[in-house]
Amino acid sequence: MSPGHAREEARRILSERRFHGTNLPRPFHGVLDWLSRHLRFIAHGWDWLARHVGGFDVLWAILGGAVVVVAVVVATRLARRRVGAEEAAAGRAMRGRSEDPGDLEREADRAERHGDLEAALRLRFRAGLLRLALARVLPERPSLRTFEARNTLRNPRFDGLARDFDEVVYGGRRPLPADVETARAEWPRVLEEARR
Repeated sequence: MSPGHAREEARRILSERRFHGTNLPRPFHGVLDWLSRHLRFIAHGWDWLARHVGGFDVLWAILGGAVVVVAVVVATRLARRRVGAEEAAAGRAMRGRSEDPGDLEREADRAERHGDLEAALRLRFRAGLLRLALARVLPERPSLRTFEARNTLRNPRFDGLARDFDEVVYGGRRPLPADVETARAEWPRVLEEARR
């Protein structure tokens, strides 16, 4: 290939679009240019810090560790605050509550007679938990969860009652008359076994 032909080929290649800028709009060019000129000290500080701690990998590891530590501290504080608020609310509720297990069972009977089996199951379950709390078998607090009571009692009868309760109340299963009859028959036995 002759030198003239090579120059002509080079000119043709360099005239292609990929070697020239475009006239596309650049709406953030001015802002980004201003930021790069005025915040350059951050990049210089980052580079200086990376040189003094052993490189960018070490600096990123330190930064990641610091973020994890801050997240753990914040999460721990929030959890403590939430637990404290729940305990205070439970204490206020306990002091102001005048629920009686007998009253709850009478309401359960009334709800059952009116065909509201879910309300009857809920009321009977609440009455049973209150009786267990009064017997000092379970802690007396409104925020007691079913699985906490199951773990404390370790009673197969209670596990069955709790399973039926959770399926109806939280799982959306339609309560059956047998569920209410089982609750009426099993709660006294659970209380008797728990007291032993």
